Amino acid sequence: MTPVILDCDTGTDDAVAIMLAALHPDLDLLGVTTVWGNHDVAHTTDNSLRVLDLVGRGGIGVHPGSNGPVRPRLEELPSGRSDLPATLPLPVATTVAGGPAVEWLVETLRGTTTEVTVVPTGPLTNLAAALAADRRLVEAVAGLVVLGGAHRERGVTTYAERNVWCDPEAAHDVLGAGFRDVLLVTMDATFSAPLTADDAARLRSLGTAAGVAAADFVDDRIEWYRRDPAMAGLGATPLHDPLAVACLLDPGVVEVREATVTVERADRTTYGATRFSFSGGAAGPPVRVALRADHDRFLDLLCAGLGAGSGPDPAIG
Repeated sequence: MTPVILDCDTGTDDAVAIMLAALHPDLDLLGVTTVWGNHDVAHTTDNSLRVLDLVGRGGIGVHPGSNGPVRPRLEELPSGRSDLPATLPLPVATTVAGGPAVEWLVETLRGTTTEVTVVPTGPLTNLAAALAADRRLVEAVAGLVVLGGAHRERGVTTYAERNVWCDPEAAHDVLGAGFRDVLLVTMDATFSAPLTADDAARLRSLGTAAGVAAADFVDDRIEWYRRDPAMAGLGATPLHDPLAVACLLDPGVVEVREATVTVERADRTTYGATRFSFSGGAAGPPVRVALRADHDRFLDLLCAGLGAGSGPDPAIG
């Protein structure tokens, strides 16, 4: 089993990522740290607790983290996501949150005797703060699988993907820190393998609480993406964050190129843009960049994880 820590700003796609990491037999989810991004960290923490309780994994600790950028942004960030509900439509959690995320990350990674992979699927604020507290964490982490950045695909702006745009300073710190292995799962990869209503039906047919919840989230996201003319025509939705977890289970689920990456932090027009140099020569440590994904392999991985270990959905019996 691969030891994993998830760092999430939990909304619907983070929820599926948490369920996949908590339930798949090849992964050992050590804990979930929460961060601002989609909403206030109080909501992302509550959502994470609800998800783990739903699938019978309430014993996995959830640790609330940063509620703002690691350093001041060049421009003000709008508060929350008015276009998305702050609370997931899941039963109220009976478990409570653990200690602060940054302290837990530093203590856990300092003390580990096994190689731990960290999967951040929100702004990189917690990890940047942990690095500022102890630079030795670069050596303690086996690898990072970061959900963030965009090459040709549009993000929250014409140039920038939302996770990086929320905290470009943190992204700069983490991507330039020199971790041994960094995989950046971009919007290009996630948008290349969207899920359809038929895919949601397959997830629902698993008959587990995780499968049914994931199917509900996919259906809701398809409706949300109908405001995007390209996605409305497909009747589909990207499921961003679980793809990062899927890369741990099957590296072949994405097509990867090596590059150096810089994060725009000074130009207001392109603020938060990720710029890739695939030909070498640019400054900075190399990262692996996922630009395309295999839809069928991704869906198979979701079914293998969400169909295992979470018990039947109570509505199905």
